Amino acid sequence: MTISDVGHFLESHGLICSPEHRLLDLSSELGEVCKEVLKSSNYGAAKPSVTPALIEEIGDLLFCVHALAIECGLDPNETLRSTLRKYEARAREKGHIGSDTHDAGA
Repeated sequence: MTISDVGHFLESHGLICSPEHRLLDLSSELGEVCKEVLKSSNYGAAKPSVTPALIEEIGDLLFCVHALAIECGLDPNETLRSTLRKYEARAREKGHIGSDTHDAGA
């Protein structure tokens, strides 16, 4: 699915909302992914399994992330490409992709 597909789907089904409301939806979908990981791992007793429910919930989460980007006026694909470039540069320069910033505001 491309950005235009997600944007068109949102518009054609009356699903455009504010970024604040989309964040609530995103948080809910993330909770659903967490629930499926817990269930498929027997609540941490085993490695999580890839189940049809987990695949579905991750798809829902990805849709929400794309929708949030669109509703913030961003191209989610370009935003991801930019982040990958940033991580590649960090990996080359520092040997890891993590930020060295420990400041909560950074």
